[in-house]
Amino acid sequence: MNILWISFFGSWTMPLLNAIKPNNRVGIIVPVINGKKKYETTEENGIAFFYLALSGNECYKDMTEQTFKKYNQIIQNFKPDIIHVHGTEKNLAQIQNFLYDIPVVISIQGLLTGYKPYSYNYLDLAKACKFSTLKNYFGKGGINLMYNIFSNGENYENDILHRGKYFIGRTLWDKAHVIFNNPKALYFQGEELLRKEFYENANSWNTANCTKHSIFMPSGFNPIKGLHIAIEAINLLKKLYPDVSINVPGICANADGLKRLRNPIIGEEYIRYVCHLIKKHRLEKNIKFLPKLNATDMMRQMQRAHVFLSPSSIDNSPNAIGEATMIGIPIVTTPVGGVTSFLKDGETALFAPAGDPYMIAYQIKRIFDNDNLAITLSKNAQKIALERHDIDKTTKQYLNIYRQIIQQNENTPYSL
Repeated sequence: MNILWISFFGSWTMPLLNAIKPNNRVGIIVPVINGKKKYETTEENGIAFFYLALSGNECYKDMTEQTFKKYNQIIQNFKPDIIHVHGTEKNLAQIQNFLYDIPVVISIQGLLTGYKPYSYNYLDLAKACKFSTLKNYFGKGGINLMYNIFSNGENYENDILHRGKYFIGRTLWDKAHVIFNNPKALYFQGEELLRKEFYENANSWNTANCTKHSIFMPSGFNPIKGLHIAIEAINLLKKLYPDVSINVPGICANADGLKRLRNPIIGEEYIRYVCHLIKKHRLEKNIKFLPKLNATDMMRQMQRAHVFLSPSSIDNSPNAIGEATMIGIPIVTTPVGGVTSFLKDGETALFAPAGDPYMIAYQIKRIFDNDNLAITLSKNAQKIALERHDIDKTTKQYLNIYRQIIQQNENTPYSL
């Protein structure tokens, strides 16, 4: 098969691309927003990479015929049997509106329309907005950033969902959105692969080597991820465990960087509010911000921590939780979106209601206090990970999906 992807790079991109390339011709169009070169092509390890420079409007507004022609130059040269577009958060999948003879299948990652109602994650806006900066007042960044992104993308995402013929998803949550937006669409189950470091270190977490009373939270830059709630939970836990700690990557690694984020002119109101909560509760020694981590560093953080925490208000199937299950670190998470499709409370994770620092703290406490519970959660989660993210099984899954769609499209040609 000639398989052409259209996708931005994610942690899952190369593992799955490399898995499907044997006996197939594989290429990927990578949009580069505001890139300097109009078009660049390379080939690495048997995969053709097409880097396509596009403006922000060409990715965040309805796709025009002029933008489609930029894609089509590559498509006509590559001559794919199928095009696989990853995600609806940008307009990439609207390429289906211009193609009549090549089937387009769309993977659901997150959903703007599904995330929008949960943008603020129980944040007290009256208190948080007091920390707005001059930059935020002029509409740059700020607490409303994610809500605005979701709102701005609703038109093209709704178009994608309503006009798409083939979709790939991983959870009941994304399946529900596809079915009720487009009952005639064909939905396929397709898991994702993890980075190789997590397979190589599968089941490497254990109670003997972890740092007791330490927590790892994979990200926290915007309210949806729930860092403000995690801080309140840490404040509760500190009453029982003075040494409790939490590491959060992706924000800042040093005092100078943190100073910039707290700057009243060019800083970020959410980070300023978070820092206010830390100072208010005297948690400076209990919370550590880390830089963005590569796969090895992320894996090591999971090995060292006592608990993995995800207090998000919404999510579909976050890769970080998948990686955590593979390492085997006990997980405390909110049962939101698609999370309940692959985790079970009390078996593979402990659930706490979104926005509830008391229950989050209590579920973490249960793991702190009970090694047997921690070990049980660890082993059960790792079994699930080996099944969900099995390389051979997932590869066959996608290749079968492609074959079914190509055959289906031959029998019932694409029509708008």
